[in-house]
Amino acid sequence: MDRGKLTNSMIITILLPIMFLLVMCFHYIPKVLHEVIGVAWLVLVGVHLYQKRQWFKGLGKGNWNPLRVIGTVINILLIAVVLVAVLAGLGISNHLLKDIMPLEIQRSITIHQYHVSLPYLILIVSGIHWGLHWKGWITQWKKALNVELSPLIGRIMGALLGVAVLAVGVYGSFLNRVGDRLLMKHIFATEATNETGVVYALLMCGIMGIYVLIGKAVAAFLKRN
Repeated sequence: MDRGKLTNSMIITILLPIMFLLVMCFHYIPKVLHEVIGVAWLVLVGVHLYQKRQWFKGLGKGNWNPLRVIGTVINILLIAVVLVAVLAGLGISNHLLKDIMPLEIQRSITIHQYHVSLPYLILIVSGIHWGLHWKGWITQWKKALNVELSPLIGRIMGALLGVAVLAVGVYGSFLNRVGDRLLMKHIFATEATNETGVVYALLMCGIMGIYVLIGKAVAAFLKRN
């Protein structure tokens, strides 16, 4: 592997979902570590946005085809949801900001509900975001890792992985009551949290993976039409 071809942007891009999944596994890690990882993840989000600053500068330029419109809406929605979810988490902090935040904020049921529900929306929107950019992203990594697969092998592996992702993602969505969470229902533990940490993390990967596939399908469809 030629590590010289790995860019800082590529490393940040792969660290973002990994650290987010660690944050999502808060049932399995110390609460103070959950808060530390969450803040570190927000810093990485900021770095990622800085690396993509040309995208912001280009918003007023060029043609607005359907793919660009959808991508822009997804990006803005993702930024907004991330900010609300993390700020809500800081508001109810039990460790890092416990002595700073007013008691009425720390005990707010609404703020707490935002923090425990919105991460599932982040899973969905970030999955779509990743899927919309999947082709360019995977091409970068193939070049960096010097990986070359025949078209047939690539299609077979893609199909098998897609089926596995759909199976795990659908199962994980029901097990973790994602629909109820998006409706802001008060849920702390689900059947999914009875699983081991590794299984729980795989379920989260599957849920995100469903929306990566949706994003890929949308991008492919719009590019053909």
